[in-house]
Amino acid sequence: MNTDIKIKILKIAFWIGAITDALAAIVMAIPAWRVYVFGGENLQLTPAYRYALGMGAALMAGWTILLIWGSFKPLDRKGILVITVFPVIMGIVIAQIYAVSSGFIETAKMIPVWIHLTVISSFFLFAVYKAKNIK
Repeated sequence: MNTDIKIKILKIAFWIGAITDALAAIVMAIPAWRVYVFGGENLQLTPAYRYALGMGAALMAGWTILLIWGSFKPLDRKGILVITVFPVIMGIVIAQIYAVSSGFIETAKMIPVWIHLTVISSFFLFAVYKAKNIK
């Protein structure tokens, strides 16, 4: 695989991550969309829950910008993709497992999200691995 293709794969990884995080930020910022995506049987929009969603949305928006920034110099900033997988995505998955185990979100609603996160995490690590020998 030539260098240009490896760099293009890195850029694609950054943009997939940015789009994913931007969508997550929107779902967090607009609770009605969270109900649509994940169901709303247990949704109580308490001040504490709204606060947590707002904090999460701000962090997701920031990470979106970080990933876009990384795409401008993907070779120099490829480490951001690794950090995105460990601890960011891993931490998100742990929180989601807690949400499912506590009955807050149905397992069936999370399976597509877990598949998506597994695929993009694998792609991020693949992209970084392929770019490791580029100078």
